[in-house]
Amino acid sequence: MIHYFKIGIVFFSCIFLFQCTKDSSDETKEEFVEQEDKVIISDPFYAVLNENSSLEEYWELFVKDAIRSGKPDPGEGRNVSIFFGVEPDFASGVTADHAGRAFNICDEGTVSFEIIKSYWEDYSIVQRLYTFYHESGHARYKYRHPCESNECTNTPDDTPVMWLSVPPANTPFEKFLADKENFFKRRWDGIRYFNCEVN
Repeated sequence: MIHYFKIGIVFFSCIFLFQCTKDSSDETKEEFVEQEDKVIISDPFYAVLNENSSLEEYWELFVKDAIRSGKPDPGEGRNVSIFFGVEPDFASGVTADHAGRAFNICDEGTVSFEIIKSYWEDYSIVQRLYTFYHESGHARYKYRHPCESNECTNTPDDTPVMWLSVPPANTPFEKFLADKENFFKRRWDGIRYFNCEVN
């Protein structure tokens, strides 16, 4: 009887140890996945942003970034309206590869655009920066896409900020830094502007 009791204790101890080992390895895997998904923001200028940063905070950073890049305050003297839209309004020209839409592009007195909230919530900070700068480019600087979706031959590795508003999820922060520099300097292949001349 004592022999069976000892076997039982050993058996339950093994199960307990196996369960503890399994649980801790699962936690380690989860921690690894979380760390792998986090993009390190190496420039302290952008480190003020986090997962909970508002569109207003992105606009404030955009204004400071424009000024430090040698451009005038993009919002000065203008009515700035930046807001979340709901789902993509495909009838208005917003497609699955666009995460927002600019309004009143030819009105010098406004900077107005929306960002699709469901997209934004799923984006990393780098993707949010691309999307925000892209829509700001339309709304403030009258930038057009270098090509329309059905004409584009660019690869995801060779795309300026104005190519699409939905960058690949694995886009590194350093690529954004290089692309946004070209964005403010107005230098990328296929640069185009909206024609706002009154006929």
